[in-house]
Formats: sequence, C-alpha cells, structure tokens
Amino acid sequence: MEISTHTDKGRVRSNNEDSFLIVPPWSEPALSAGVSLFAVADGMGGHAAGEVASRLAVNALERWLSNFREKEVSAALVESAFAEANSAIWEQVKLDSKLSGMGTTLTALLVSGKQAILGHVGDSRAYLLRNDSLEMLSTDHTLVAEQVRLGRLTPEAAKNHPARHILSRALGVREFITVDTSLIDIQPGDIMFLCSDGVTGMVSDKRLRERLQEGLLRKPFGGVGRSIVDDANEAGGVDNSTVVVIFFDEVPVEVPGRYSFRRLKKVLANWGCTSSW
Repeated sequence: MEISTHTDKGRVRSNNEDSFLIVPPWSEPALSAGVSLFAVADGMGGHAAGEVASRLAVNALERWLSNFREKEVSAALVESAFAEANSAIWEQVKLDSKLSGMGTTLTALLVSGKQAILGHVGDSRAYLLRNDSLEMLSTDHTLVAEQVRLGRLTPEAAKNHPARHILSRALGVREFITVDTSLIDIQPGDIMFLCSDGVTGMVSDKRLRERLQEGLLRKPFGGVGRSIVDDANEAGGVDNSTVVVIFFDEVPVEVPGRYSFRRLKKVLANWGCTSSW
C-alpha cells in the first residue's frame, strides 16, 4: 500500500474546515486492530464550527479503531463507527450553544485483507480507479442531487444550481444518522480516492483519472495528492480541498508485525510521501 494526502484552504476561504484521517496497516491503532482506516470530512457551520465538527468526526473514528477487536469487518461495524462520530458532534453542540448548526460530511474506508467497506454521509466522494476506469462509489447527499435522482433536474442543470451545496444528510445535525455502506473487493493495482467537494467542484472526473494514472508513474507516489489539490486551486480554489489516495500494490493487505522488517520497510518507503500525516 502507498498513500498520498494533501489538504489546503483554497484561494477564497480564510480557514480550512476539512479534516482527514489515515491509519495505514503499519501504524497504531491499525497494528492492534488488524485493520486500517482512511477518511475525509468536510465541516459546515459558521465561526469555525465546521472545523470543529470535521475534527470531532475523524477523532471519533480513530478512537473507535483503537477499541476495535473484531475478527471480521462488516457494514454494521462501519455504521457503529459513524454513529460514534455523529454522537461526538451532537453532544458537543449540546454543551456549547455557539456551535449550534454545525455538522460535517464523512467518507471513510475500512480495509481488511482483500476487502474494504466504504461508509459515506454527505457530498464528499469516494472513487475507485481500476484498469484505467474511474468509478464513483459514493452518492452525493445534497438536495440538488436528490432532485436529479428523482428526474426533476438534469445533471447539466445541477452543476451550476445555486443550491447544489446544500446537504440533505450530514453528521451531527440530528441525534441519529443513516449511513450508506458498500463492500469493495480489492484487486492489486486498485487506487481508492477520497476527497472533499472542494476538489470535485473544481476538477473534472477526466482530470482526476489522468492525475491518478500519473501518480502510478511517479516516484514517490506521495506527490499525486498535492497535484490534484493544485488543480483545484488553479481552477479557482473556491473551497477547501482535501484528498486521500490509497494505492493497493499488494492484496491481501496485511498488517505487519510490530517489530518486523516488513513494517520498518513500509514506514521508510512512505516517509515524506504524504503532504500531511
């Protein structure tokens, strides 16, 4: 596995309300849990509340993974992780009325062996690049996207609709949350790509595919995340942009021994290959 991440506030926003989490197989708490976890969260809410919400969400996921001792992964487990993240935000709002109305998207990938489970709420996205074909795995939870799915709005009209960023589902705005989940059978050579809508609002799927393909040819792989965020900024950078890119060079994904040479090799190979850790 090789990983590339990058996050940036963009050209317009004064602060970055995105957060991300990467827990690769060779780091804690993945070493103890036996599984790895990756996530992107895009917060919403004024007065930096969005930043608080997204950070609470990814921190809750990491705590959840620290207590993970299951032998098999399942959609129900991912739903429980999202429930804990939702509760963390909900409870914080009850403690501080100034944070009322804050929430966040959350798109997360739990990886175990030959499989990954995707959990998703909001309009951040997950993509899979396989055999030069880029597939969007998540569904946007926005009012405009819902209208497109109902046939009341065309995809072309949705691209510039003034309400296209209004979420129909987000973490932290209600006591309970419905989570989309899906199972992915990983193949060697797959690239999984998680990102906030600051990327997809600025960069076409065609360009994303090109950048990911270029990433396979780069040494180190870590530069691909920055190149995608740079594209978003060069196109206007009207929002925060965050990406997490995972290249599966070997399958099944194995968690190395804590004191093994394999772990040391992976740590050194990925050292400095991420823009943020």
